Amino acid sequence: MNLYKPGRPKEVHPLDGEKNKIPPKKGEYRIMGKDNKKPVYVGVTNNLRRRAGEHMNSGKLNDEHPVFAFKIADGRASQSRINDHERAKIKQHKPTLNKRGGGAGRPYKK
Repeated sequence: MNLYKPGRPKEVHPLDGEKNKIPPKKGEYRIMGKDNKKPVYVGVTNNLRRRAGEHMNSGKLNDEHPVFAFKIADGRASQSRINDHERAKIKQHKPTLNKRGGGAGRPYKK
């Protein structure tokens, strides 16, 4: 069973008024820089649209990091598998804006 629906992550530019293109659904997301090569932040959420708004308000989504890429969760995966997946993606990409290691409990990175 897959955690996320098949295909590449969908990319939107919330700062350009595309926030409504982000569904209020559970999923994985990444904040990407202008070069769109490496994520600067990786996370999971129960509401992708709300979380994009929170990152806009906090300044993580900004002119330097304007892309919000996301995949909608399949819906059948357990929260522990989703948390494990988030930790693995943070470890893989080493995003500079993530302050914690991800997953349940959100342990601090070393």
